[in-house]
Amino acid sequence: MKRIALFSNAVGLVALICASSAWAGVSRPDMRQRVDTEINHLISIAKAAPAVDPSKLAALPAPVRRFMAYTGADKAPTARFTRFRFTGEVRLPITGSVQGVKQSTPWMPTQGEQYMALSTDGLGYVWDSTWQQGPDVSIDVRDLYARGDTHIWAVRNDGRVLVDERHDDINRTYMIRFFAEATQSPTMLLPGRHLQWEAVDDRRARAQVRDGSLTASMVCAFTDEGALTQCESEDRLLRFTGDVAQRWVAARWIMKRGDYKSFGSLRVPTTMSVTWVLPDGEFEQVRSTTLAVDFDVAQPYLPVAASPR
Repeated sequence: MKRIALFSNAVGLVALICASSAWAGVSRPDMRQRVDTEINHLISIAKAAPAVDPSKLAALPAPVRRFMAYTGADKAPTARFTRFRFTGEVRLPITGSVQGVKQSTPWMPTQGEQYMALSTDGLGYVWDSTWQQGPDVSIDVRDLYARGDTHIWAVRNDGRVLVDERHDDINRTYMIRFFAEATQSPTMLLPGRHLQWEAVDDRRARAQVRDGSLTASMVCAFTDEGALTQCESEDRLLRFTGDVAQRWVAARWIMKRGDYKSFGSLRVPTTMSVTWVLPDGEFEQVRSTTLAVDFDVAQPYLPVAASPR
């Protein structure tokens, strides 16, 4: 997939077309309309890229400087809006506690898109996906984080609402997820008012992240060449889906990244796994592969033969 011009040259942009006509994100018409509105809101706030102080680049910890050079983020225009197309599998913890996961769903194939904005007007993302629970059962899943607030929403294809949840306690979990998944849009990890890097050692650095009153941190590991391979944090919560005494529990979150490929002028990781570490053991929840990455494109992806929404 080719890179499309920046917003300032975006007059007459058309969406890139995926090679597969069977691709699906959220498909229920009522959800689809709302998700498209949310994506358009992200586009509307992504007008001005955050300023980057060149002196702060020189002061970055050594592994982060290597990462910026390895990915090309030290020379590329700062992205205000990034979209990803992905495929993979996910499973959900059903029962357990802060000690560990006792029961989970089987792995469910998933595919979808993610849209991220980081600008002088704020940050946010829309995670737009479909999960296949069985031959005839699919789930539309949309995660939204915008202006410090989170909404997670999942509806089965028979119309049953599985999740419709928002509360202040989960906002930090989803705020730090923004920066974890921005590893696919490395200019969004440049230092600024939302993120500062601190040295840990020659191969690790700590990202101190904030959005308004929300603060969190994650420690990322890098190769000698400069590839970011892992981030971990104690500042996220794991959600159980079943009948449990405590639905959200603290756990150490570990994200692994790999298989770097070039998209436009940037080199980004295309594989991801997410694991939660609890006292009774580890629980791997997500495995995914990024298929397309585009920067500063002012429209959602569209399936083949579809007209603009």
